[in-house]
Amino acid sequence: MRIGPTYVPDGWRIARLGDIAEVRGGAGFPLERQGRREGDYPFIKVSDMNTGGNETYIRIANNYVDQADVSELGAHIFLPGTVVFPKVGAAIATNKKRILTVPTIIDNNLMGVTVSDNERCESRFLHKWFSLARLEKLANVSAVPSITSSHLKKQTVLLPPIREQRAIAEVLSSVDRTIERTDEAIAAAERLRDALLHELLTRGLPGQHSEWKEVPGLGTIPVSWKAVRLGDVVDINRDSWLPGDEEEIIYYLDLTAVFAPGSIAEPREIVSAEAPSRARRRVHSGDTLVSTVRPNLRGFARITRAINNLIASTGFAVLSPRQSTISSYVYHHVMTSCFAAYLENATTGQAYPAVRPADVAAYKFGLPPLPEQRAIAAVLDGVDANIKQAREERVVLSATATSIADALITGRVRVDQQEERPGPTRRG
Repeated sequence: MRIGPTYVPDGWRIARLGDIAEVRGGAGFPLERQGRREGDYPFIKVSDMNTGGNETYIRIANNYVDQADVSELGAHIFLPGTVVFPKVGAAIATNKKRILTVPTIIDNNLMGVTVSDNERCESRFLHKWFSLARLEKLANVSAVPSITSSHLKKQTVLLPPIREQRAIAEVLSSVDRTIERTDEAIAAAERLRDALLHELLTRGLPGQHSEWKEVPGLGTIPVSWKAVRLGDVVDINRDSWLPGDEEEIIYYLDLTAVFAPGSIAEPREIVSAEAPSRARRRVHSGDTLVSTVRPNLRGFARITRAINNLIASTGFAVLSPRQSTISSYVYHHVMTSCFAAYLENATTGQAYPAVRPADVAAYKFGLPPLPEQRAIAAVLDGVDANIKQAREERVVLSATATSIADALITGRVRVDQQEERPGPTRRG
């Protein structure tokens, strides 16, 4: 049967959100009341939605208040099962929704939707209904977007029988649990990578070294290693590009191309005559890009295979390894927390915080002989490959979850099974 405003699946009904749920915003949370780790009620903010363990249910809270605070603030206590999400500003674009597990206070940047008719609507089903909704489309169009309770109450919801709602919620929750396990595996692999980075890049391969030397400003490294500066083993901004008289196509990487540490988007194809004035750094296979602008964001990535006429912004320092260095070994040093902290300390400027290429060149680290560089890089490359594969699988799982949710929430696929309940919130 066609799903639309007129036709609904057999046994389903159309309801306005305001008829089945209470919709309201949170309360102001004065700074002087924040920071308590114990109390009668958790008081959550938008930032709590980003805490590990809170990906679906709010299980960990970073602030607590007592009943006296609730009364003085005139705050509303939201019940377990309430769906919460950002209601104002840029946070709306994150499209995050969570479910409360205990009576909770929420701040005035959040909105809560609590099922008021439990015979007609299951709270987990409502969360899954929200999972398909784009919060941006529920917000008003203004300089500061916001979602109002009056507008939200008018939204229509397709409601299956309550038992089917619970079955749908359980099917989708099982998919969520699979995604959460994948996230946990990725997080564990990233922790392993961080530990290996520190161990391998400062002490070398296990069992290979028994003699050590102390290097001022660097610490203890194997005797067979050299203490070098980055500028000793790589060329920085080796090749430049300028538009010539003849028109050509270039492939441009601006600072936004590195959208996460180690992750780089496809370059933009641009006619040379229209190239930005910052398009000046020629990039080759094996080069590493280091963003010199706002380096605290860690806009660092490597180019494994460069296409012809690949050009980067002057906001990058392009590191090209010399013969004494393996490119992958250089890249892994760039990805360490030590390198990031070094650049943060070297940053100058407030409106436009940046470091100079000379600052990048001055970074000091231990350099093993080429064979050990290759071996260390191979281990770390293997870990990176596993993390990349897991992330790709996570993308597929997420897309599958959305497809399943759409089929079940609209009634194109029908289910019938039981549900489980979440555990309680614990203190962060």
